Amino acid sequence: MPAEAEASRSGSLPPKRRRIRLYRALIVDDQYFALLGLEQGIAWEELGIGEVCLAETAEQATECLRSREVNLLICDIEMPGRSGLELLEWTGRHCPDTLTIMLTCHADFEYAQRAIHHGAYHYLLKPVDYEQLQRVAVAALAEGDRRREHKRFELLMQEYRTRWEHQLPLLVERFWQDILGERASPLPQSLQRSMDTYGLRFLPEDRFTLVLLGLEKWKENLSARDEAIMEYALRNLAGELLLGGTEGVVFQDHAGLNIAILYERGERAGSGGRRSVDVLVMRCRRFQEEAERLLRCTLSIYLSPPTPLPNIVQAYTSLTDKEQRNTNRPRQIFVPSDDFALAKSEALSAAAPLPLFADWLTILELGETDELNRRIRQWFSDREGDAWSKESHWQFVHGILFIIHTVLGRKGLSAHDSKELRKLTDGGNYPKLRIALQDWTRECFEAAADLLKASNNVSSTVVSKISRYIRSRLDRDITREELAAHVYLNPAYLSRMFKKETGLSLSDAIIQERIQEAKRLLEKTELKITDIAGEVGYSSLGSFSNLFKRVVGVTPQQYRARMKTELRTT
Repeated sequence: MPAEAEASRSGSLPPKRRRIRLYRALIVDDQYFALLGLEQGIAWEELGIGEVCLAETAEQATECLRSREVNLLICDIEMPGRSGLELLEWTGRHCPDTLTIMLTCHADFEYAQRAIHHGAYHYLLKPVDYEQLQRVAVAALAEGDRRREHKRFELLMQEYRTRWEHQLPLLVERFWQDILGERASPLPQSLQRSMDTYGLRFLPEDRFTLVLLGLEKWKENLSARDEAIMEYALRNLAGELLLGGTEGVVFQDHAGLNIAILYERGERAGSGGRRSVDVLVMRCRRFQEEAERLLRCTLSIYLSPPTPLPNIVQAYTSLTDKEQRNTNRPRQIFVPSDDFALAKSEALSAAAPLPLFADWLTILELGETDELNRRIRQWFSDREGDAWSKESHWQFVHGILFIIHTVLGRKGLSAHDSKELRKLTDGGNYPKLRIALQDWTRECFEAAADLLKASNNVSSTVVSKISRYIRSRLDRDITREELAAHVYLNPAYLSRMFKKETGLSLSDAIIQERIQEAKRLLEKTELKITDIAGEVGYSSLGSFSNLFKRVVGVTPQQYRARMKTELRTT
């Protein structure tokens, strides 16, 4: 017996060590020359394997696995004493990060079934084709890297899950949720009552910059619950990197959007000019990069200019409208335009008819257009002959626009969804004279009401269209961006609409459709399990089997057998 084999039998297993990069492999075969052939027939260095260990028995292999980390296990099934399948089962329990390629002389599918059942990554027949083994080893090591990265991500998610589950709503977040959700009025008197309730103090000269974090894509497949947890992690990261010591808050609003608000106090408000915008953009870019690196997500960021508190809802509505209309420019930072919000001198005062706007907003939401038209006529009739300043005229115009954007935004719509409304609300078509203001107001509300009626079933139609698209492409990869492009929507907006309508994330819906089709093929056809896996988009039999068992509770083989048994007994 050669010295190397003798050393191997002694249990010390002094393998040839070629420390080059990252990985360690263990080859197990009771035939010594088969071991040498596998060791010398593969260009291990090209795979990044710096150490190859040899073992002739399962006992020697378990000793090696206990003493060091092994990334790749290549193991013969038929061995004296404990078999390769027993070693595989032991490895799955004690070394779950080790991926295993099983070898056998028997072309019997039962062996493959048992190997996959115990968690083997792949299954090859002997004599081994070294080129094929090398290809499979490359794929296995890549899969191992992916699993380690996913495990790191899961640990991070678990940390934030614990923190999220113990998180109590903060009073300051509730204040802003009430303001943006219009549960509190932005009028100065009402604002003061709300601030007193929550123990806050804002002055008329304070300004507020809104930052909408437009989440576009998670790179991991997350359930709806895990998406909520990771959005909590995203808000924590935004608090660290976007606020950067600046006074402000990060929270999730009534519509499920992640919002940051930065405060600028007193006379300093708005004084930084372009430099302040550039600093904020730099913070946003760093936040984007860290969110992608740590949380594995992509997003676009939308900024408002420094805005007075009474105008905060208008700034918010404009940002959400921008996000909904952004269907083809991912991973961007959108800075405010110069005319985005009212200037300080144009801030709505208590004399503007805002209480009236709240009434009109409610009536428009209820779809009572006749009553709304009656009230518009009455209001203008009561003020006939009153003197209006230019400032009052434009305050009224902005108030009507605020009503329309708010009502449509609550339904996930935009003024740009209606040709007539888009024309009426274009800046160049605002009425310049008071005599035209009444007709313009009525036409705007009627066009908005028509859009609301036409879109009553829009979300259901979109969900049906998405479901049909997924079912037609089960055998290939499907991305959220692809689905959004199919229905001409912003990816983040589509995700929110779909989850609100179905209770499922898009990734959950895709998995559900794949599993349903797999169950149908298992029941109605005699296709091989590997072929069914391919039909529903999985190239790896192991990945398909593991997912099927996680969702259904049994393996595909067990499910098929159970269905056949039920069919015979009925």
